[in-house]
Amino acid sequence: MPHPTWLAYGFAVLMVLISVYCIGRLVLAQHWGRSNHFDVNVSHVLMGAAMVGMLVPRWKVLPDGLWELVFGVLALYFFATSTRFVMGHGFRGTDNGHFHHLSHNLIHMVMSCAMLYMYWLGMPITAATNSSTSMSGPPAGVGDPSLTLFLIAVLLASAVWQLDSISRFSPRSLALSAVGGDASHHTGAGDDPPWLAPRLEISCHIAMCLTMGYMLVLMV
Repeated sequence: MPHPTWLAYGFAVLMVLISVYCIGRLVLAQHWGRSNHFDVNVSHVLMGAAMVGMLVPRWKVLPDGLWELVFGVLALYFFATSTRFVMGHGFRGTDNGHFHHLSHNLIHMVMSCAMLYMYWLGMPITAATNSSTSMSGPPAGVGDPSLTLFLIAVLLASAVWQLDSISRFSPRSLALSAVGGDASHHTGAGDDPPWLAPRLEISCHIAMCLTMGYMLVLMV
C-alpha cells in the first residue's frame, strides 16, 4: 500500500526526536539521580532509529540483518523480564517503584516482535522514491493478515491505555496523592528517587505505538 511522502517524513522526524529525547533521558536520569526505565528507553531509541530507516531508506543507520538481530535480542530480553516480573510480583502486582504492571514488559516484547515481523516480511516505502521499494526479506504483503491486525490492535490498545494513565501523573493528581499519603505509589518517592518526567515517557510510548501501528497498516 503506497503512503504519502509527507506522512512518512513526518513520522520519521517524530521518531528522530523521540530517539534523541530518550538518549537525553538516559543521561539526565543518571546525572540527576532520578528513577528511569533504562531498558525501555534504550529500546525506544533502537525502535525509533530502525523505523526512521524503514520510513526514509536513505536515513537508514544499520543493515536490515543487524536490526533483525537487535530486535530478536530485545524480544528475548523482555520475555525474560516478563517472566522475572511474574516470579517477583505476580500477575497483578507492580514493579518496585509501583509505577508499571506486567503489561509494560509484555507490550515491549510485542513491539520488538512487531519490528522483527516487519523486517522479515518487508514493507513498501515511498518516502524516498516515486516507486515502492521494500526491506530485505520476502515481498511485502505475504504475512498473515490476522497476525498483522492483531499486532495493530495490541499497539492501539496500549496507546489508549497509556493515554488514559497520563492523568495519574499530573501535578494535581500527584499533589492529591501526597496529601493522601500515597505519593510513593505514583512518583517512586520514599526509598526510591522520584521518576524523571513520567508523562513524557508515556507520551513517547504512545507515539511509538501509533507509528508502528501505521507502518503495520501498510502491510494489510
